[in-house]
Amino acid sequence: MATISSYQLKNGQTRWQVTGYAGVNPGTGKQINFHQRSFLTREAAKNWAKQKTAALIDQSAVNHSKGNMRIADWMHDWIQNYKLNVKEGSMIVYRYNIEKYIIPNVGSFTLARYSPGQHQRFISDMLDHGGKGGAPLSFNSVQIINATLSNALKKAVQLEYISRNPAVGVEFPRSVKQVHPTLHYWTREQADRFLATAHEENDPVWYYFFLTILDLGLRKGEAMALKWSDVDFSTNTININKTRLYRAETGPNSGLVVLDDPKFPASFRTLYMTDRLRTALLEWNRTWYPRPKILSLDEDAPAHGGEDFVFRMRAAPRFYGKVLRDRSTNGAFERIRKSTGLPKIVIHDLRHTLGVFMRESGVPLEDIRDVLGHKDISTTLIYAEVTPLVKKNATAKLNEYLVGDKQKKPTKRPGSANI
Repeated sequence: MATISSYQLKNGQTRWQVTGYAGVNPGTGKQINFHQRSFLTREAAKNWAKQKTAALIDQSAVNHSKGNMRIADWMHDWIQNYKLNVKEGSMIVYRYNIEKYIIPNVGSFTLARYSPGQHQRFISDMLDHGGKGGAPLSFNSVQIINATLSNALKKAVQLEYISRNPAVGVEFPRSVKQVHPTLHYWTREQADRFLATAHEENDPVWYYFFLTILDLGLRKGEAMALKWSDVDFSTNTININKTRLYRAETGPNSGLVVLDDPKFPASFRTLYMTDRLRTALLEWNRTWYPRPKILSLDEDAPAHGGEDFVFRMRAAPRFYGKVLRDRSTNGAFERIRKSTGLPKIVIHDLRHTLGVFMRESGVPLEDIRDVLGHKDISTTLIYAEVTPLVKKNATAKLNEYLVGDKQKKPTKRPGSANI
């Protein structure tokens, strides 16, 4: 493994050097060599070479033992010690995928014995029957599961526990990849009926909460995280700068409010209120913070309430002043939807509903992206052609263009005569 040789300095003195081979870099496939010079005697060079060789052997033994680690143990080690500087919202997704899908299906394999073929079977099984009751798991969900395991195995390669990542090169069936998510939304008339029913609820918070999500296109967590300090009636704006991690408010976090940055950097945004939303939130604010009869000239300045959450329960004495919880928001939405007799959608689809409204009203996709806080325009393209009205309006504009050209009178050139 090591070679000892002598060389001469310019002054004629002899020195000794050690060169050797330390294996192959698993990432690049290139040789790893070592070289140490300036030993005064051959014995000194020989002793250093022995120590270096022993260290390499020890490291190889350590890496071999790490390769015998179960995937279940490595996933726990990876998520706790190597997945750093990651938003807590993403960590929740990682932990869920690890405990729900990865460990139950491939956790017993050792790192060294988990092959590309076994990984391909795991992914195929998830696509075929990985969902609830043996139903197929969605393509997007399987993609996220694959990315989670692949990231963990990539780190194992970097640490030289294994020589290659078996998740690289996995194939997704073409028929599965071509399945596009279905966009669920309500028409304007349906949304108005829902809001009218919500306005009759025993607790008034639901009308204001769902109206805010609909008119601003917020994610549920963004709406649940709103504080009155984020609302400015003088500029007619609401600042989106945080989100509630309501899925993390369980177990040791039960009873707590867990906040984090929005989903993407683009999700930090300042949105303008519609006229009806501004009127409604002024009304809701004054419900909690009554104004004196003599109002100041700046009564519509930043809302009263400061760091209080905007949406809190009001009707039931037991829950008076409590912040909204995930289960209660879902329950209220479904109760109102059923009583109104509307098609089944979920709260997040109110956000899609606004995207459709904006698209139908002629708002460019780039502006829809900015309002909804999408990471890139590819996500917004789902609204490109979503309703017959969009296509009808496009055809109407084309007709106007074509008819307009035909109605233009030909311009007579100076000095020309009609033939």
